[in-house]
Amino acid sequence: MGKTLRDCCLACIARNISTISRLGTFLSVRDKEILLERLCWHGLLTTQSIPNVTYHLFSDTLQRVNLSYCNQVDDKLLEVLSQSGCKPTYVTIHECSSVTNRGIISLSKILWDVEELKLRRLKQITNEGIQSIASKSLKYLNLRKCDGITDAGLIAIIRNCPNIEKLNVCELHKLTDASLVFVAQTLGSKLVKLKVKDINLITLDSAFALGEHCPNLSKAVFESCVKLGGDGLVHMAESCPLTYLDLSFCYKVSKEHLDIVINNLKAKSSLKRFMSLGLGFSPITVELLSSVPSLTHLCLCGVVELNDAMVDVITRNVGLNLIELDVSGCLELTDVACISMVKHCRHLEKLGMMNLREVRGTELSRLFLDKRAENFKCITLSGTKNLPISVIKAIVENCSNLEVLTMAGLKSISDEIAFSVAAHCRSIMQISFRNCDLTDLGVCQIAIHCPKLVMIALAGIHDLTDKCIIALAENCPCLNELYLSGCAKITKQAVTYLMDCAIGWVYVNHSTPNAPFGLLMAKDLDKGEYTRVDDLPLEPLVRRTNAIHV
Repeated sequence: MGKTLRDCCLACIARNISTISRLGTFLSVRDKEILLERLCWHGLLTTQSIPNVTYHLFSDTLQRVNLSYCNQVDDKLLEVLSQSGCKPTYVTIHECSSVTNRGIISLSKILWDVEELKLRRLKQITNEGIQSIASKSLKYLNLRKCDGITDAGLIAIIRNCPNIEKLNVCELHKLTDASLVFVAQTLGSKLVKLKVKDINLITLDSAFALGEHCPNLSKAVFESCVKLGGDGLVHMAESCPLTYLDLSFCYKVSKEHLDIVINNLKAKSSLKRFMSLGLGFSPITVELLSSVPSLTHLCLCGVVELNDAMVDVITRNVGLNLIELDVSGCLELTDVACISMVKHCRHLEKLGMMNLREVRGTELSRLFLDKRAENFKCITLSGTKNLPISVIKAIVENCSNLEVLTMAGLKSISDEIAFSVAAHCRSIMQISFRNCDLTDLGVCQIAIHCPKLVMIALAGIHDLTDKCIIALAENCPCLNELYLSGCAKITKQAVTYLMDCAIGWVYVNHSTPNAPFGLLMAKDLDKGEYTRVDDLPLEPLVRRTNAIHV
């Protein structure tokens, strides 16, 4: 399945916007919003097209503005947008490196009614731009990785937007407790969800303030906040009805504090999703987790102490409720843990078992041979190299609703498995077959029969050629991530063609230091295959002459 007729028409309009007269009068508001997105995604905001874009698409009726992945979006464009009279409710500006404070200040003039604002990965934005934004309607603010923002900038925007319910300040490395405490005090009971991933300067003071002032906080992500103390988290767990808690890589949280946090949340019967990658566990921690009746999602990746007996305790007590279980990188696990999962987990939709060197997994196939197979949407097995082919076949032949499948590094993956994916997993959206023994034939079958693909990882498969890339380009219009490093026989021209065919922006990782010098691939019109032609012997050029006799 390729693009819909509507998508084809919009793509044609986007590439000919400078030549279509009175275009704006024929487009709905939603069509204008979509066109603006796609012009950004494909780098079509050129000097020649911008006057037509601003004339035809910038109107006072725009509700959603999405400007992403485009260096052509600059301060001047945002100034023109601010003069259009529109009052958008949803605004996203993402990875537009030409945008500075000047553009954000201009944009702020039309953000009085904005409800959702995402300003992500804007390297030139500082406090000066952020503090100009004011909206009492704003409910969701995302400032992820705008590295120039400090405490003063966050405090200013929170003061100007006091009704925020969801806040994402991940990777704002300059933030300290001062701004997080102000967030807690100002937003108070309105704050429901908070993400503060990878902020190294916040400590237990922030957690204490959140516990003191935010009684409705239900989601808290503190991943990689390495100075976050356990005492503050204990207070949060006592005061907040947390349903989602991520403490991954919070190394300052001791086992004792972790046990108290879980025990407090157990008493509330609120915790549904718990993530603790890389933290230390004790038998008491396992006992407490296994007694949380509301727990449905459990991620224990890289927990060194986790063993077969602990997995058995967890699955025996809460396995019936578990929807997600991820034990990737827990190197002590063996097939005994697999037997416990098979026996007690009846409703799993997501299973993570990556890099388990002692797992053979023969018993695991029973999970995928009964009606439970239809529940699975995500299975990640990359690096678990001892899995037998029978388990892999059971997965791809019976998990018909699978959306995510990662099997990188499994040498038993061949075209036969790819054919089964194509035949049975028509809903697949993300797939990783890095360093597997696939050919163009297998990838082409997946491309043809799995049109919903948004991500495919094929890095390290050296025999792939442009043939599979052309198949992906023509059959998977929603593709937005492509990993091809080491695929030396795939040309940049084919990848560019795929990027042009895709509906949206495509992230491509295609590093080929192993490519032969002067590599040139071409299609053999007789066989329909792509082959290397730069090393073919040159035939002597024979000049043809036609003698004309009078």
